[in-house]
Amino acid sequence: MAQTNYEILIEMRNTIVEYLEEEKSINEKALTSYEPKPIQDDDAEIRRMREKESIKLRDRIIELSRHIAVIKRMYPSK
Repeated sequence: MAQTNYEILIEMRNTIVEYLEEEKSINEKALTSYEPKPIQDDDAEIRRMREKESIKLRDRIIELSRHIAVIKRMYPSK
């Protein structure tokens, strides 16, 4: 049975969302190495670098969440 164009779009949407959710999960796991304890390195430069990386990871997670939400709204399931 041939799929309709909308069904193809839904399938593509699901594949993209699945990929983005995997990326988000990877970033969340990476972020756990920086949290919940505050970063406590003796070297101030290392501490600053780790704090910057932690901020970048949080930003990526937020952006991925936004992208996922937008894509899900673009082509809602029937």
